[in-house]
Amino acid sequence: MIPDLHWASSLFGMRDISENGHDVGATGKAGKIGAKTGRVIRMARLVRLVKLYKITSQRNKERKMVEDLGKLIELGHVDRDDIDSYLDKMNSPQRQSKVGSELSDIITRRVIIAVLLMLLVIPLLSYTSSEQDELQATAFLQSINSKAGIGGDTNCVYLESATLEFTSFMDGIIESDSEEHRFLLHLDILPKRCDTDITLKEYFPENYRAKELREITLSSVTTDGSIARVTAIYNMKYVLEEEARAGIYLTMFVVFMLVMLSTQFTGDAQKLVLAPIESMMEMINMVARDPLEDYDFSEVSRTVQYETRVVQVAIQKITALLRIGFGVAGAEIISTNMVVEGEGSNVLDPMIPGKRIYAIFGFCDIHSFDLCTEKLEDEIMTFVNSVARIVHNEVTRWGGLCNKNLGNAFLMVWRIGDENTLQPLSSKKRRKSQRNSFSGTSSSLTTRPSNTRSRRLPVDLRRIPGLDIVADKALIGFLKVLVEVNRDDQVLGYRKDIRLAGPAGPFKLRMGFGLHAGWAIEGAVGSLQKVDATYLSPHVNMAARMEVASRQFGVAILFTERFYEVMTSEAQAYCRKLDVVAVKGSSTPMPIYTYDALQNQTFPVLKTPPKFSGLNLEEVLKRQADSYDVAIWKNDQDLVQLRCLVTPEFLKIYRAGLEQYLGGDWLKAKHSLTKANEMMDGSDTKGDGPSMALLSYMGARDWICPSNWDGYRSLTSK
Repeated sequence: MIPDLHWASSLFGMRDISENGHDVGATGKAGKIGAKTGRVIRMARLVRLVKLYKITSQRNKERKMVEDLGKLIELGHVDRDDIDSYLDKMNSPQRQSKVGSELSDIITRRVIIAVLLMLLVIPLLSYTSSEQDELQATAFLQSINSKAGIGGDTNCVYLESATLEFTSFMDGIIESDSEEHRFLLHLDILPKRCDTDITLKEYFPENYRAKELREITLSSVTTDGSIARVTAIYNMKYVLEEEARAGIYLTMFVVFMLVMLSTQFTGDAQKLVLAPIESMMEMINMVARDPLEDYDFSEVSRTVQYETRVVQVAIQKITALLRIGFGVAGAEIISTNMVVEGEGSNVLDPMIPGKRIYAIFGFCDIHSFDLCTEKLEDEIMTFVNSVARIVHNEVTRWGGLCNKNLGNAFLMVWRIGDENTLQPLSSKKRRKSQRNSFSGTSSSLTTRPSNTRSRRLPVDLRRIPGLDIVADKALIGFLKVLVEVNRDDQVLGYRKDIRLAGPAGPFKLRMGFGLHAGWAIEGAVGSLQKVDATYLSPHVNMAARMEVASRQFGVAILFTERFYEVMTSEAQAYCRKLDVVAVKGSSTPMPIYTYDALQNQTFPVLKTPPKFSGLNLEEVLKRQADSYDVAIWKNDQDLVQLRCLVTPEFLKIYRAGLEQYLGGDWLKAKHSLTKANEMMDGSDTKGDGPSMALLSYMGARDWICPSNWDGYRSLTSK
């Protein structure tokens, strides 16, 4: 490339042929093409030299590294097998990613197109001056001038003719009538001879800049020893203007190409790399803002399975697994550790402090689970998961979430809110509530921390707007589980399993449920090796005690007064008060309630919605749950069928017996409860479970009410 640099070529003694008037014959268009070809060849050689240098440098580095590794082997610091493994790994071809391959192909195609386009357009936008044309014409005129006057007037006439032809030709080079753009400004032919008056064009140097003029002077010695010389001065202003104009167009084209290529390359990088990364960041931020929301990430392009798409799907699956694994109790853990903006920490910290929240807690348990585990062996997981599917689907549909799967038991949560959110709602009518006098039973819903030194204000759940609907839906969710375990084909299939059959006949799945409302500490339990997001409080234990007590009373579902009193009055009308008890670990008596449910019956199969509706069965059931109305208690076929044995007469007799029992008149209570028990002969327990429980308790004491009877009893089991 040195010959193209005038200052460098002059240092090395190289000459530019375009500046030498004596080499006119060797120049012209062919010379220009040769010069350009030479530049291309030299550029190719330069590229090859660069590649050769890179290869040589890489080989030198590899040779140096091998020598250093050999010294380490000699010193015994590393093993030769490790070195061989490292070298094989280093020399193994790197697998190019699909994103990199696609991006490389696109860039290569665009560069090739751009180069071809530039090769086609640049010559059209380039201006090539006729510098060699005037040089050749002046040289030709000088050759005639050097021979003029030899051999008579013929050569003189020929000189005059050539001069006129020369001036006419030069005036026609530039098509312009303006004197400013006249190409030939001055012509001087020496010596003056042949008696021919050669017209000389005059010019005014003060009107032109030095670089706008080109003077060509050619001289030679004639045969008679005189000096023949031709001096021509040309106006290069038009040429310079055309070159400048062409340069502007060429610059604009190059700028356009650069902007276009830059835009194309940026668009490709945005599409293949940046947009997927931004989408990943947005996915993570969305999950960090609300970990419990089941986001729809289907807008992410699925046309090509690039690595970025694989990472996007992996993030989506990981967030879904976090949501499933931690549940509602772990929302704060997920949010805190996934935040990537602001002051988010790079350190994993799942052990965040717990916080007090209020919720409805529900426990459900599979009866005869030990038998199922023993008989089903490795199939127990399939059995448990079939039950869990029903429990999770129904509870989730009716507004709850599963917190713990304990094998035979499940902890379900209908979250109400945290303490800071609920206290303002509870205190809006606090002054009014202080003026009213509530009975001891009603005041149980004002939950207080067990630590009397705490300064927390109590939250009255009765004053939380919308909580009655949540409580109704919690009860319906458990009742729907009862129905589905007696309707689902997979669960019903275990009735035919001879391994589970007993003396009483085929195996029938039975479950117990307990419900309670109150506060709990929501947070992480465990260590950095294993963390569970759960709830800890006496109120959670109370829901578990209700589930255990449901077996003593022979009912499917049992709930506390705190849960009962946050329900709607319409739902309360369908519930039955069973007893007043003090659970183990507490001396405070409380009423307990149930919703009578006959499980030993056939429930109708749910009808598939019409095709024209565009909805599937799951969507229809979800809409029914979302549009809850209290009329469901008397219109829903499943709920009505569960209470098919409960009549107004039965309820009247049982309530009378319960009042007599609580009042200490046990002999009358015996008569009433015995009659109520006989009226429920068609139930699952061949009688009324609560009546039998009270009769058993009084019978164990010979039907004599203790003298210290306070109208309640203690439950014997936790």
